[in-house]
Amino acid sequence: MAFTQKRLASGFLTATLTTVLYTNPGSVTTIIKMIWLVNTDTVAQAVTIRAPGSTAGNEILSAYSMQPGEVLPLVGHWILNTTETLTGGAATGSKVACMVTGVEG
Repeated sequence: MAFTQKRLASGFLTATLTTVLYTNPGSVTTIIKMIWLVNTDTVAQAVTIRAPGSTAGNEILSAYSMQPGEVLPLVGHWILNTTETLTGGAATGSKVACMVTGVEG
């Protein structure tokens, strides 16, 4: 099986912690390799990222207090199967930038 490197998601987190950032397409497996987070606000932001799905207990990051200007690279190998999702949010919407990279195959 061939894997293709991709930017899976980019933009700002919303204030809803269950916002879907990425949905794995039907018929492939996705491996999330890196999640970059940047707090662009002047105050700390609590950030939660979950995979697979938005169920409590699936946290990659749970209410982590990102300081103003903090850049947080999360490196891992989070596997998403057919139609599974990566979800997340921050205390205040449009303040924490997020970029997700990985491979699909």
